[in-house]
Amino acid sequence: MTEAYTNFVLDNVNNHCLRFAVMEERTFPWHSHPDSDELFIVLEGKLIIELRDEPSVTLGRGDFYKVKAGQIHRTIAIGRTVNLCLEATAAETIFSDHVS
Repeated sequence: MTEAYTNFVLDNVNNHCLRFAVMEERTFPWHSHPDSDELFIVLEGKLIIELRDEPSVTLGRGDFYKVKAGQIHRTIAIGRTVNLCLEATAAETIFSDHVS
C-alpha cells in the first residue's frame, strides 16, 4: 500500500467486519458508533485514540484497544500507521462537531 489513506473491509465474520486501514499523518474526525464497540489492533506505526472526557490512548505495534459503543473518539496517525479494526458490519457512524 502506497496511499496516504485507505480503509476497506477485508472480510466479514458473522455480523462483524474486519477493516484494514493505512493512515499517514492523518487525524480522523470526531465520531461515535452508537450500537457497536470498535476494536483497533495496530500492525505498524503509532496510533493515538482521543476520547471525549477520558485520557487519550497511544498504541504501538501489537497493541490493541476497544472503544466502547457510543463513546465519541477520533484517531490520529503519527507517521504511517497500519491497523486492523473490528466492528459490527452495520455499525452506524455519527460524526460530531468539534469536541474540546
